[in-house]
Amino acid sequence: MSGSRLVTAALPVVLAFVLAIGSAGVRDGGAGDPTSVAAAAEVPAEVPTRPAVAEAAPPVPAAPTAQPPAVDAAGLLAEVQAAASAAGGSIALVVRAADGTPLVSSAGAGDVVYSASLVKLLVVGRLLELQARGEVVLTDRDRSLMERAVVRSDDAATSLLWDRWDGTALVGAVVTEAGLTATAPPAVAGRWGEATTSAADVAALLSGLETTLGPGPAATLLGWMRATSATGADGFDQRFGLLAGGAAGTVAAKQGWMCCVDRTRQLHSAGVLPGGEVVALLGDFPAATSWGRARAALDTAAAAVRAAVG
Repeated sequence: MSGSRLVTAALPVVLAFVLAIGSAGVRDGGAGDPTSVAAAAEVPAEVPTRPAVAEAAPPVPAAPTAQPPAVDAAGLLAEVQAAASAAGGSIALVVRAADGTPLVSSAGAGDVVYSASLVKLLVVGRLLELQARGEVVLTDRDRSLMERAVVRSDDAATSLLWDRWDGTALVGAVVTEAGLTATAPPAVAGRWGEATTSAADVAALLSGLETTLGPGPAATLLGWMRATSATGADGFDQRFGLLAGGAAGTVAAKQGWMCCVDRTRQLHSAGVLPGGEVVALLGDFPAATSWGRARAALDTAAAAVRAAVG
């Protein structure tokens, strides 16, 4: 066979071999394939992500607490002192904020004086407490006497309660529970108006009524104080001090008056103002000072207190 014929015969075999190799390379997509390398280079590497962290909520600001009213104590005490001096006597004053914070206290706040009718708060309050605790059973008559002792400052009603329920023991129990230091039963049995107390003790008692007596008894006692009648059972006008100037019905007050043990005259006004402030005004005057002058002094002092605490 000639050379040209040999070449012609071999060409189909060579072409078949080349095509086979090319097909295998494309099918495998191996490292030798330049298109595969380029494609792999174009796929970005996966970037690791950081776990999401929740942002901390900003702290909630604390609710503002009510602040006791700012009181010009020096100015108030000067006004009270002037009023007392004009009547020839003294007026012990204590003012506490609604939360019990002391606001004003006069130099004589701790002086021991006769309580007069303020002792009725201890007698009636203790009986209400004992009833709430189930330790005594009060009759309707007992309750009526208690209400009259507070609302009308009825002395006869108080005497009946004192004798029936041992007033000395009732007062002593409240003294212990409330931590009072100047308050004590009378030296002479039955003469309950001569029980002793102080402006500081009266203010402490009124500020802590719920703690000492319990919420229910305290609410009842304050309700009766708020219902104080214009005239006492003995005809005495109770609209003085904290109840002067149309304040009756808005102030829970207990009034006290007595003359003339040890040649002195007592005129007291203590209670809780509409804003919750506790005020104790205990007036001690010579027996020669008239009720009119003593009342004027208490009225002036109480007006100064109301103006000072707003």
